[in-house]
Order: sequence, then C-alpha cells, then structure tokens
Amino acid sequence: MTESKPAQQLEKQEIYWLTAGVGMSILPHALHTPVWLILCPFLLIAWRLGCAVRGWPLPASGNLGLRAICIILMFAGVISIHAYYQTLVGRDAGTALLLLLTGFKILETHVDRDFYISTFLGLFIIITNFFYSQTLLTAAYMMITLLIIIAGLISFNDRKHTLKTGERITMAVQLLCQALPVMLILFLLFPRINGPLWGMPDDAIRGLTGVDDVMTPGSISRLIQSNDIAFRVEFEDADAPPKSSLYWRGPVLTYMDGRAWRRRLTNLDPPARLQESADSIAYTITLEATNQRWLYTLEMPSTIPDRAMLADAHQVITRKPVKNRFRYAALSTQDYRLASSGPRELQRSLQMFRGFHPKTRALAEQWAREASTPAEVIARALRWFTEERFIYTLSPPALPGDPVDDFLFDTRQGFCEHYASAFAVIMRAAGIPARVVTGYQGGSYNPIGDYFIVYQRNAHAWTEVWLAEEGWVRIDPTTAVSPARVEQGIENALPNAVFDLPMVFSGNEFTRSLWRNLHNTWDNINNQWNQWVISYGPQRQDSLFKKIGLKRQELTKLILGIVGTVALMLAVISFGLFRHYRGARDPSRQLYDRFCRKLAKRGIRRLPHEGPMDFSRRAGRKLKRYDGRIAEITRLYIEARYGSKTDKLTELKTCVKRFRPAAS
Repeated sequence: MTESKPAQQLEKQEIYWLTAGVGMSILPHALHTPVWLILCPFLLIAWRLGCAVRGWPLPASGNLGLRAICIILMFAGVISIHAYYQTLVGRDAGTALLLLLTGFKILETHVDRDFYISTFLGLFIIITNFFYSQTLLTAAYMMITLLIIIAGLISFNDRKHTLKTGERITMAVQLLCQALPVMLILFLLFPRINGPLWGMPDDAIRGLTGVDDVMTPGSISRLIQSNDIAFRVEFEDADAPPKSSLYWRGPVLTYMDGRAWRRRLTNLDPPARLQESADSIAYTITLEATNQRWLYTLEMPSTIPDRAMLADAHQVITRKPVKNRFRYAALSTQDYRLASSGPRELQRSLQMFRGFHPKTRALAEQWAREASTPAEVIARALRWFTEERFIYTLSPPALPGDPVDDFLFDTRQGFCEHYASAFAVIMRAAGIPARVVTGYQGGSYNPIGDYFIVYQRNAHAWTEVWLAEEGWVRIDPTTAVSPARVEQGIENALPNAVFDLPMVFSGNEFTRSLWRNLHNTWDNINNQWNQWVISYGPQRQDSLFKKIGLKRQELTKLILGIVGTVALMLAVISFGLFRHYRGARDPSRQLYDRFCRKLAKRGIRRLPHEGPMDFSRRAGRKLKRYDGRIAEITRLYIEARYGSKTDKLTELKTCVKRFRPAAS
C-alpha cells in the first residue's frame, strides 16, 4: 500500500514554468507602473526561485520569522500603493495591488492548490494588460504568455515526466489551435451590443493627450512632440481634398480672460445656419479615445454623425465623453457660408478683458480708423505678421506678462496658438467679431491602406472672423509666417524637429522611403486590427451578416437557441455525473468516512494530505485506549478498497458501527 504523500513541495520544473508564465504576464506593466512597484513582484518571484534552486526556506515552511517579514512587507506594499495612488481601487491602483499580492502568492506556493491559484492569477493578469493596450503586439505577446502558462499546467499534470519540454509546448499549441475555431465563431457570430461589457474607471482614461477646450500660450506646441494618433480618416471619393484644405474642426473658443481662450460651457444659442455651394465630401473617421465630448469634422460639416448633435459655433459634440475608440461618418462642404446664431453670438465675439493688451488695442484701433472695410484690417494684420519678421518656432520664449502685447511687440516668436490668439484680439479691438478654432490641420496619407493619419503633432489653431457679406470666414494667420505649415505639413514647417523617424533610417532618401513604407504597412495592419477586432460591434457584425446572406435577427435567435441548448445539456450532464459520483462511491470509502467523522467529533480531524496509515498512527497516539481498534478498522478499509477483498466489507461495517470513542 502506497500512502498518500504529505504536503510536498512542488518540483523545480513546475516552479520554473509557473514563475516564467506569471512573470511574463507581469512584465508589460513595467511600461506604466513605477519602477519601485514593478520590482516588488519580480523580487518575490526571484525569492521563490531561490527557494527552488538554492533551497532557501519558504515562508510557508513554518519559519515564523519569515512569515512575520512577509506580512510586514505586504502591509508596507499596500500602504505604499495607497500613498502613491491615493486609493486602492480603480485601474491603476487595483492592478498594482493585484501584482503585489500575486508576488506574495507565488512566494508561498508549495502545494498543488497554491499552484492552481497562482496560475489563475497569471491568467487574470493577462486580462489586465488589455486595460492599458489593445494593440496587435499586445495580443501577440499575451498569446505567447498564455502558451507558457498552459505548458506549465501540462508539466504540472505530467509528474512522471513522460513529455519533454518541446512536446509540452507542442501540446499547448495544439490545445490553443483546437480552441481557436470555437473562439472565432463566438467572436464573429455572438450578438454584439453597443459599447464594452464593462465600464472602465476614470483613471483608465485620465492623462490622454489631445486638443483641449482651453488654449494658452504653449498648449498646442506641447502636442507637437507627440507621435500619438488622434484619428484616421477614410474618404469615400477617390480624390481627397488637398492637404492645405484639411482643417479638422474641434472646440471653438469664444471667451478670452486676458491669457487663456475658453469654450462656452453653456449652449443656449441655436446652431448656425450653413449654406452649401458645392458638393459634399463623404468620409469616415476613427477617433481614438479622448475623454472629451467633441468630435472632429472636416470644415465645414453639413451632415453630422449619428449619436451626435450640432452646438453653437457649428461644433459637433456627443452626449457623453468619448472613452473608447469611436468610428463615425460625416459629410462636409468646403464652399460654404456660415451664418451667425444671432446678435448675442456677435456681441460675445467682440468682448475683451479690461486692463489687458493696451498696445494691441491702440494698434488695432489705428488700423480700423485708417481702413474703409474690415477686409482691409484683416489684410493689414496679415501683412504686418509678414513684414515685421515674426518667427514660427516650436520653442517660443515664455510670456509671463501680457501674452498678446509681449508676443506682438517684444518676442515676435510663437507657434500657431500665439498667432491665432493675437490675431483674434486684434480683430476684436478693431471692432470685428472674431473667435479661435482649435483642432488639427493636415494629415499623413497612407497609400497602403488609402487613408489619412492625423497625429497629435498635427494639432493647430486658427481664427474665424465675421464679415457681414460672407458670414464666418476662416483666417489662418500662421500661413502669413509659415505657409509650409499648411501647404506641406508640420514636418516641413519645422524641419529640425524629430518626429517618428528613427535615427537609423534618417541617412538618405532610400532609408527614409523604406521606413515610411514599413511604417505605413504596420499602421495599416493595426488599423485593420482596430476595425475588425477592437471595434467589432453591431454595425460591423451587420455588415458581415449581409455579405454572407444572413439576417441579424434570425442569426441572433439561432445562436441564442444553440447556446441555451448547449448550456442545458451541460447542466443535465453535470447533474447526472454528480449524482452518479455520489451514488457510485465505494462502500468501503463510505464506511471509512463515517469512521473519520466519529474521530472528528473527538477533535481528531483528518488532514487533506493525510493518508489512512498516517492518520491511523496520529489518531492512535491521541486515543491510546482505542489504538488497536483504530488500527484494525484502517487495516480492514485498506484490504477492502485496495485489496479488492469484498468479504472484508461486512467485518469493516461491524467494526465501524461498534466504534464509539469516548472523549479523552
């Protein structure tokens, strides 16, 4: 008779697989987690490896000193996480806490149950990585991590070492491939709902870069160094508008407090009337998450997307902030007349903060007296930017005093927000209604996927002025200083700025062209991934159903019926197996369990890892009066169950029935 082993330590190979899989699942969190915090689980994993390789004592081995140290370290880690994040809930703090506790769980792992729990924690950490990144590279890395964890489970269940390392990995790949068809069918055909299945906490979308509804000197230029994508645009027509016409309208800033331009928070005016004079341009935008309510459209939008509304100043906004990638279609016209919402809008567009910009006011008032029409004032202001040798630069001097006067009369160096702000103030001081529009200008064409990529570095600010004969007219004062900014893009306007071109590819035109092709190909792959995987929703699913000749309602009923039937069958089978297991238990085991319950009433409980012989010896030491009876019952049980001596059942039943130990 081979007795059941006591709580044995896991084999070294099992520890290697476990720490490799969990470590790989934790590693990507180093990109967004403080160094001191990400080191904690890795140091704990290294400690556990040292226990396996060097024979260091485990905290679970009974060493009270080690246990005390672990408890102190764990509470110190929890307190540090709370001090750093000011909470223990949310995406960032919750994930950090999970990583820390997983490290401690790995450290105490020494029996089978611990191995399973640690493995499941590793699988859950794989999911948490998608809270931060859902790119194709992330998915591929997580698939490899999942493969390692599955191989670890195979190794754990192959303690006779019948499989080599390569064979275990091959089996893990086979298991994943077997699950792949089912996964694809469920992914493509299972009914979709609008939006994600769960809501992300606020810290998941905090810190996103992008155009804001408050513009101060330097707020746009800070975005120029960002290579993050703002949105992608697909034009339905073969010929897209020229790059100089690609003005992507965002927040319209009307209120100026002397330093900053702000968007109106209330929307009491009706939308301005738009008169179209040319055919509309159809396009589709895939907007990255912004946590803002406004949508970007090509000036000037004539038909707005679904689930959006048109606010005053012809801004397109949504009812809720855009917290996930959002795809929408729109129509725009570039030959238009945008009317005013009413006298109040024009009056607001003339307001100026008292005590600011005295030099600018005096200059603008002089130009207004000398000009016969507002158009002459506009032309003179633009000419002044050109003739006075203003400089278009990414690093203008700070403007601690009056930002407009200091810029126009002292530094004369600025970025687009400096020129748009100063021009709007000049117009208002001259009696011409003006406002600032922020958004993006231009974009990079991707010939591989036939779409435009608008980066955060394409952020831009321009001005709109009111002319009675023409309505609201776009004036971009940046073109007076740097025409290349609009005509050729920010990359050509600031040739010394480094954008997304690695140094290794910047040597000559061939390497630059090679990099552009590689970059465009990879971005197209990511775009397809975003469209068909990340953003696969009801609209995409309906489109797929139409292509294969199925109606959504019919297929939904069919799938729900299949899922319901399969779930019912599994429930029936599980219930039957459970009943069979309960009813078909070995009679000798039932008698032995009754014997164990009698001992448990006397305070002697059988431990999960304890075999019959070990339990018999321990119980005999506790109940010396019944040592012989305990040994006899154990012998009969072993012979009946493992020796297949059915004739011993009657004798075992009699002994168990007569066994009534008194309290010791």
